[in-house]
Amino acid sequence: MNSHDRTHPFRSHVEHVQTALNEKNWEWSFLVRKCRNLELEESYELYMRRLRIGYLSIFIFIELLVTFTHALLLLTSSDLTYAYIDMVAYVVTGLLIWLILSVNFRNELISKHGWLIYASSWLAVSILVLMDIGLNIYHATTNNDILNPIYDAYTLYAIYMFMPIPYVLQPFILGAAVTICYIINYSFVITSKEENQMHSIFNEAIYLSCVNCLGIFFRLMRDIALRTTFLDRRQYVEENLLLRYARDQERSLLLSILPAQIADRLQEDVRNRIERSKQQHQRRPGFDHGLNNNSQALKRWRQPDHGTLFIEPHKDVTVLYADVVNYTHLTTTLDVKKLVEALHDLFVRFDIASEEYNVMRIKFLGDCYYCVAGLASPNEDHAKCCVDLGLRMIKDIRDVREKRHLNIDMRIGVHSGDVLSGVIGAAKWQFDIWSKDVDIANRLEATGATGRVHVSQQTLRLLDGEYFFEDGTEKAREDPVLQKHDIRTFLIKSLRL
Repeated sequence: MNSHDRTHPFRSHVEHVQTALNEKNWEWSFLVRKCRNLELEESYELYMRRLRIGYLSIFIFIELLVTFTHALLLLTSSDLTYAYIDMVAYVVTGLLIWLILSVNFRNELISKHGWLIYASSWLAVSILVLMDIGLNIYHATTNNDILNPIYDAYTLYAIYMFMPIPYVLQPFILGAAVTICYIINYSFVITSKEENQMHSIFNEAIYLSCVNCLGIFFRLMRDIALRTTFLDRRQYVEENLLLRYARDQERSLLLSILPAQIADRLQEDVRNRIERSKQQHQRRPGFDHGLNNNSQALKRWRQPDHGTLFIEPHKDVTVLYADVVNYTHLTTTLDVKKLVEALHDLFVRFDIASEEYNVMRIKFLGDCYYCVAGLASPNEDHAKCCVDLGLRMIKDIRDVREKRHLNIDMRIGVHSGDVLSGVIGAAKWQFDIWSKDVDIANRLEATGATGRVHVSQQTLRLLDGEYFFEDGTEKAREDPVLQKHDIRTFLIKSLRL
């Protein structure tokens, strides 16, 4: 059995589940439950209220157009005496409906008094029905003219399509009331003198019932379509916000370990490799092939070109190396959990101080902590920032020593110069800095004094005499690396107040 045969049942199951979900998305009850479960019913109702205002605007325009058109057509009637009465009734009815329904355009009033939606709709429909039936009764009693109602189906369509009444039940109740009124009118006015009265009434009842059913169907289908659109739009907005949040988090994480200029180049390179991978290896038909292609493509885009280097030079920076004294002794005498907790407490304090003094931490090396100032962004006071950070680190480690009763201290080396910074590696990238000045800072730490900040003459010149200092250690004067580069060292005592 090949891999395609093995994955066929699983693929069929997935397709079956997807089909079932797609069918569910067009069930009205499912969509209502989904909105309620997501606590979106109130938002959906607000969304629908705005749409209903649009529908109502269209209805008012149609009503005025139909009313005045009907009134003008009556001018062609042979008997203008009764036509004038009908014209006045139609025009007055149209204007009254316009005035009554216009209350729905006042959002603040409707928000406070929601019952106005129902009251205005019932009143407008009642006026339209009374006008239509009233004219039938008037003509039947004055000149024995039996006229069929003109606005019966029109009124029912208006209820279901344009009235601002929400949901389905309320429009159905109003539609049923209108239907009963017209059936009564047929019974006592239209067909009162017909021999086959019941047959005519039955036909009219069937006709109006079908119009109601059509209106209910329209309401349900529109609600389904709008709820689906609303949920899809909400999902799109939510996913867009989550994507933006994830991008911001990714960017923040990247900038916490890389300078902005290198991070930008790295992100651009990753995007280009992903795009090339998509173009070169299109997904083939078949569920299993798609999985294999995705896995292989993932491996490919994570492998950068061997000739691509993300290295940048930086001038006028200061490097700080800090090392925990007696760390080796602690590893043999202290419980591992307590040791890790102590280092975590210590390095968290260092990270907070680094951010405060605008110094970028490069990485941890066991008990060694090293960082650089002036790398992420140019800083004229890069030397002062590192020295202040060094003094703060000595204070922090002494606080941890007293808090946890540990025999630990700090040895710190600081040197100013030039560095190269960048990312090396393939699947696992490593950001670091390199130069002889980095090595010098490392040697200053190794040859320094416990509880003191050991600086080079280059760094001391940048401090503008703001610190008390003394000559460096004898060990530093004898160090071959420092001798090779003719480095004179000093120990910072404290800041001049």
